[in-house]
Formats: sequence, C-alpha cells, structure tokens
Amino acid sequence: MSAIVSSNKTSVLVILRREYLEITGNFCAAKLIEYFRHWTKWKLKNHRTPWVYQPLKKIYADLMGEHSLHVIRSAIALLEEMGILSKQKNPGNRQDKTWQYKLHLDVLNQLLVPGKCKTEPSEFNEEQHLRSDPETSKPQQNTAVGEVKDEGVKESEYEPVHQARKPAQPQITHFAEEQEQDDLAEKIDPDEEIFYEPEVEVDSSMNKPSKSEIAEICTELRRLRINPEPCLGVVKKYWANVQGAIARVKEAIHEEWCDNPTGLFINGCKSGAKAKNTVTSDVSAWFEWARKQRIVLAMSGEVVYMSDGNAVEVGEMMQRFPIEE
Repeated sequence: MSAIVSSNKTSVLVILRREYLEITGNFCAAKLIEYFRHWTKWKLKNHRTPWVYQPLKKIYADLMGEHSLHVIRSAIALLEEMGILSKQKNPGNRQDKTWQYKLHLDVLNQLLVPGKCKTEPSEFNEEQHLRSDPETSKPQQNTAVGEVKDEGVKESEYEPVHQARKPAQPQITHFAEEQEQDDLAEKIDPDEEIFYEPEVEVDSSMNKPSKSEIAEICTELRRLRINPEPCLGVVKKYWANVQGAIARVKEAIHEEWCDNPTGLFINGCKSGAKAKNTVTSDVSAWFEWARKQRIVLAMSGEVVYMSDGNAVEVGEMMQRFPIEE
C-alpha cells in the first residue's frame, strides 16, 4: 500500500464504505458521506451544531484531488436528492458564498436498513457524539483525506459496486444477515456478483417479485445507464413503486433535466413519486395486464416501453394487444 503524502501535518483517513457505495452507486458520494460524518462528529462535540462549513476547494484538496470539482458537485447534488445532505449559505454573513453542509444522520441510517448494512461503530446520532470523546483532529489542522484505493478503478458513467471489494480495508465493514442465512453467507464467494443473491427484507404486505421479474427490471435499469446492484434492496422492498420510478426517470431523461438517474430512481421507489403525466383507469388497467404478460416493461405518459427497449404509443399497443378476458 503506497503512502499518501499530505502537505498538512495531520490527515484523516476517509474510508470508502461498501454500504455507502451501495446506497449511492457513486464512489465520490460514498466518500463524501464518510467525510461529512467525520466533520459532523467534530462539530457536535466542539460546537454543538451539525452544520459543517467547508469550501468546495477545501473538499477537493482533502480528497487529494482524486475527484474533480465537477464530480464533487454532482456527488453533493446526488446526496441532496437522496435527502442525505442539505446545504445553506452562512446565515450570519450574506456576503459569504461558501456553503455549509448538514449530514442527515436519520435519513442515512434509514437508507442503510433495507440492505441490513451495519458499520463499526453502528448507527450514528447527535446524542452519542455529544456524550463521547472521539479521537478526531480539529479543523484548524486542515485535515486532509487519505484513502487507500485501487489504482485500477476508474470512474465511469456509473460505477459498479463490486469494484469496492478491491481496496485494502483499513476498517472492518460487514453486513448483518438474517439468522437463518448466516451459514449461507459465510460460503458466498466475495468475487460473485451481488446481483444474483441479494439479502433484502421484503415488505410482507407486498407481493414478492420473481427472479425473472427482477432480471427484467435490472435489464431496463441498465438501458437507462443505472447500475442495478445498489438498487436491488430498494427494488424488492418497494416493488409496487418500481414501474412508476422507471417512468419518472425516463420522463426526466426525455426532458433533459436528470443528471443522476440512479438517485432519481431510488428516490422515486422510496417516495412513490411517478411521472407527471397521468393516465386513465382503463389505460392503467391495460398496462398492469400487459406488464404481467411481459408485453411491456414501463410506461411514461402516453408511451409504453417494450422488452426490447422500443417506445410505442399506448393507444396503438392497446389495439394490438387487447386485454384477454
């Protein structure tokens, strides 16, 4: 492992946590969660406020220039969209253009629940840090971020979760499995794709999706440039909202305002948000029937998307494939 040299006298090691990578699907966003988690801990202990004042160029320097300013901005926007992070200008100085950031620990802990991910230490809240005396460096020391990384990992339009297994782990991160699955979990090859054996709790009030249905959804997500791996837990838990979330992403892409389709999809599944265009009850009934018959995969406005990815008007498809009584 090569040493990372910093111009500062001290540095804080920011760990790329696998569970953060799974819920964000973005390497930079995952590291920013741990980065703001560290500074939130310090601020709560020393100033009793969760707001962290940090210039963007300082964040760039602390991340050792590994991510560009554009990538950092996009990662912050993704965390905002997921509700994990919020930002505000300095309320005491209107001329100060530097953002202050707040990490929403309650939202973060809730997002970790579907995948049953736990870290050491476990769930993090303000009360615990006000009582504790963490060994963290002070901000006057301008702590830089050192990170152990795999030089072979490169950023792409989406970043596969299984690449996170490569780096050496300076801190142990593990997953808590259901008791009846403990023995099975020990036998899983760490190099296998997470896609095929997700360990996710499913809401008992909803129908369990079949393996073939999940495979179809994953194929559709890939067409939308969404990495399906970090979305599996959300897909299984919020199965009833998946089609609406897909339609919302497609509508956003069509309208050219979606920069983070993965975050938008996850948010849509959790919130139940759908595309702006609404459909009549007869069209909705036909779509549900056609989806169960594997004729279509998703619908956005007056367009449905077939299994081969082609978009066809709803009216035409309803004539070609009438509901069979």
